Amino acid sequence: MRCAPALQRARGRVDVAFALRDGASRLRNLAQEGSAKALAPRVAGPVPLAVLVNTAGGATGGDLFRWRAEVGAGAALTVSTQAAERIYRSTGADAQVETRLALAPGARLDWLPQETILFEGSRLSRRIDVEMAGDARLTAVEALVFGRSAMGERLTQGALSDQWRIRRDGRLIHAEALRIADFGHALAARALAGGALASATLLHVAPDAADRLDEARALARDARRGEIVEAAASLKPGVLIARFLSADARALRRALTGFLTAFRGEAPPRVWAM
Repeated sequence: MRCAPALQRARGRVDVAFALRDGASRLRNLAQEGSAKALAPRVAGPVPLAVLVNTAGGATGGDLFRWRAEVGAGAALTVSTQAAERIYRSTGADAQVETRLALAPGARLDWLPQETILFEGSRLSRRIDVEMAGDARLTAVEALVFGRSAMGERLTQGALSDQWRIRRDGRLIHAEALRIADFGHALAARALAGGALASATLLHVAPDAADRLDEARALARDARRGEIVEAAASLKPGVLIARFLSADARALRRALTGFLTAFRGEAPPRVWAM
């Protein structure tokens, strides 16, 4: 009896840290392993950019990627990805993505990866953990695309587990969990995706979060104009939350780009350009 061959799995780890030195945010440490890399292109302005790269070209069942970004006291950093992440069909195991973000006192981090595209039969387990000081500022975006609509793909099989945990001064201030075991039902159900094929979550965790709620709601209304997009903003203590849903991934990208440009006072990184 022949045994099934052991399939090669992708492994990758990036640990990047920036610190304030001579009045500017500068790279302090970079460690990278396997199929994960980080680039630091020159950008205009005082906030440096780190671009994460998956050289495996995507992830499938059994793959494991670990991303960690640390911003020192008073420093600032924007992190994005070179391209949209692709989660391919799995033979049974989950593709795992673990993200850890650390912000020291007075630090600012904009976590702005491009979309994660889920293919039919894909399985993704993703976890995002944030440890931040009380006066640090985090703006984090994660977008999901359910299938390749340009190819007529509609997700029916697969699984998703998405976990967020944010701690400020060691205290848990935000936790959410999304689990989908039946994409067909979840995407069609009115109480869940309601037919949407793309979604995004934006979290702004900062001392001024409450002061920016009206602005965020106005921007959400703007995002809905002229696009096939639903958008809304809400607030909990210290955390501003904006949600986006769309039947079209490109419409979602345009709406999210407009929101981020106005909210941050600058456009997303150039790698976002379509």
